[in-house]
Amino acid sequence: MIIALVIDEQESVVPILEGATIRLYDTDSQTYEDYPNIAKQLQEGRRSAVLRFAAEKGAEAFASPPHTFCERSYAQAVEQRIQFYLLEGPTSFREFAQRRQSGLLSPTDQLPKETIVAS
Repeated sequence: MIIALVIDEQESVVPILEGATIRLYDTDSQTYEDYPNIAKQLQEGRRSAVLRFAAEKGAEAFASPPHTFCERSYAQAVEQRIQFYLLEGPTSFREFAQRRQSGLLSPTDQLPKETIVAS
């Protein structure tokens, strides 16, 4: 499975608009590829653009601290059957990978409404 994450300079998983890097993490090979966060170059549709980019690269899930998705991008993710790894807040990439691998984090097909930003 490929999981999309947005990370900051300290390698913490953060909401789409806050991170400098889109990381695509392949859970089978335990490897990842980093890309510049395209949301930083856009004025509108930033979350949807990152979602589209990740899906085109094969992502099936998204690490999701609160405010990762707005209503519009969340609806698109659900429509595309993207799964979500709900995080309570910024989490280091290393901790995320360890918690997922040990079974402490499981994907879900929905996010709580309070974690989604109004469009």
